[in-house]
Amino acid sequence: MEIWLPILIACFCYLTPSLLLFRNPIPDKKLINFNAFLIAVGLLTHLTILKASISFSPINLSFSNALITTSFFSILIFWVLNFNKKFNYLQPFLLIPSAFLLIIHPLLLSNHFLTTDLSPLFVTHIAIALLAYSLFTFSALLAIFILIFEKKLHQKKKMDLLLISSQPLIEMENFLFNINKFGFIFLTITLGSGILFSEQVFGTPLQFNHKTVFSILAWVIYGLLLASKKLYGWRGRKSIYISLTAFLFLLLSYLGSKFVLEIILHR
Repeated sequence: MEIWLPILIACFCYLTPSLLLFRNPIPDKKLINFNAFLIAVGLLTHLTILKASISFSPINLSFSNALITTSFFSILIFWVLNFNKKFNYLQPFLLIPSAFLLIIHPLLLSNHFLTTDLSPLFVTHIAIALLAYSLFTFSALLAIFILIFEKKLHQKKKMDLLLISSQPLIEMENFLFNINKFGFIFLTITLGSGILFSEQVFGTPLQFNHKTVFSILAWVIYGLLLASKKLYGWRGRKSIYISLTAFLFLLLSYLGSKFVLEIILHR
């Protein structure tokens, strides 16, 4: 029962800005600041849920904990980037799924304690990996929004007010490119530290299992996409679909395996 109160508070703080935005697609400054305040309160409450669930002595990185940790950092990234008030249209795409994950969190919660000592190298590796996953989660949601936006444009129908209040398509694609660029840097550091210092970080030599293979595939696809964008100016649906494919591989590399082991096989 103790965990349900902060979950309900966080969900209220995440869902209310989205509902207000649907009612007022072109919000005034007062509403924007109020929504930012609610999201900040939601993040603080979300953080208390993480502290209670992960415990840190030892760290419990179960499937559900990984989900709500990634959603926390994704919202935090959005909240920081949205200080210029240019990305309000992304709120429903981030906040509504995060509220849903928090609601189902107690139902999926299991124990998957890490036995590795909390060395500085290990903590750094985990922190950078979470930043990479969160940035790519944020970029995947932005990519889905861009696809919806582009479809509305091609249909030549009356645009939804929420879409009208968003940025021009070219600006959103450039922003997506920058997010993927930073995510790629963090993913490179994550894979590099995992490969070079596997025994020190995880206590075992590097194993080329499905996690490693899918992570490297995602890294290669993101790298090729960024290079093509830089050299040949790739944009549009092709680059969006490639970006989402890379994210799918990244999702399978960690969360997919944890879902199968913990939720389906109960290991």
